[in-house]
Amino acid sequence: MTLLQNYLRKQGFWPLILTLSALAMLAVLTQSLSTLDLIVENRQSAATFFYITLLAIPQLIAIILPLAVFMAILYAINRMNTDSELIVAKASGVSPWKISTPLIRLAVLAAVAHLIINIAVQPYAFRQMRSELLKVKTDIASQVIRAGEFNTPSPGLTLYSRTISPAGELTDVIIHDARNPDKIQTYQSKKGQISKSFTSAQLSLFDGTIQEVVAGGQLDLVLFESYTIDLSDVIVVDTVLRLKKSDRYIHELLYPNLREFSSQAGQDSFIAEGHARLAAPLYNVALALLALAFLIRGELVRTGYSRKIAICAVLGFSFRLAGFALEAAAETDKSLNIFQYILPLALCLICFLFLLKPGRSRKPKFMRSKKNLDTFDLYPQTSEV
Repeated sequence: MTLLQNYLRKQGFWPLILTLSALAMLAVLTQSLSTLDLIVENRQSAATFFYITLLAIPQLIAIILPLAVFMAILYAINRMNTDSELIVAKASGVSPWKISTPLIRLAVLAAVAHLIINIAVQPYAFRQMRSELLKVKTDIASQVIRAGEFNTPSPGLTLYSRTISPAGELTDVIIHDARNPDKIQTYQSKKGQISKSFTSAQLSLFDGTIQEVVAGGQLDLVLFESYTIDLSDVIVVDTVLRLKKSDRYIHELLYPNLREFSSQAGQDSFIAEGHARLAAPLYNVALALLALAFLIRGELVRTGYSRKIAICAVLGFSFRLAGFALEAAAETDKSLNIFQYILPLALCLICFLFLLKPGRSRKPKFMRSKKNLDTFDLYPQTSEV
């Protein structure tokens, strides 16, 4: 790699890192809002919130990475054009292809990283996140008891605990059970422990009393060392970890277990997701080539490249949105899966051929009209590869 190409690679690398970081932070803030509601509602710790948010980052990066590559290359090339750095390189005889290759290599590396995220990192992170969310949703203590408050999780049942530890340990527990009008009982204990299994949920009390008003209005007091109250009818415990499309590995998507689906539509949806994960990394290279085709080739424009950048940005975002639309359409028609690959590959081919296209010959000075005095072509009629 020449000194110029190494310089061009650095000019594209740092804008890519900054753009990806900014877009990732914005995506994380948006994603964390839904997680925050769940965490606050179930009274979980800040560590749980940050851990779940961290596990969502790989998918967010996979979504925004092609756009980050696209925006970074647009910025880098426009800045170098504005500072006349590319003009000097072109005047020195450096072809558009040689100028483009460092940035194309950068886009290829981004595509490889994108593919690794889609194949391995995202499914693993999402499985961990799904497991953590299941723990939050099945946290019995957070759903039936609030520390320092009297709560009524079901009619006739009132619960109180002075403190609740993250492990579900309770202190100074009071329970008033009037679900059976013929047998109203009040429980008091120094300690308690909430536990759950696949089929039930129990509250175990230690070192306490049971108070019950019997016939004649007398108070019956029973001391106990340990006592268990069944809470299965108070809250439904669902401990089954159900994986979604985003949690599956590629082989599980492309070759789904037919016993998991009740209709063909579910299978087609999984297959479309699998092809989308394999095709999405191609957009890193396709959008990079699109940006280079617009800004590397062509004439020098003294008035700036804002119009070119605007057109290129609209086209780039349109192609990426078309990719998302194809993925959605393929969920109902699996014959469209091939077009998830054709769209970015066709864009790559068109832009690649344009970058390799020989430049036009420069007109002599006396043949230039006044209308074109603010532009000139920097490429001679020779092979530039």
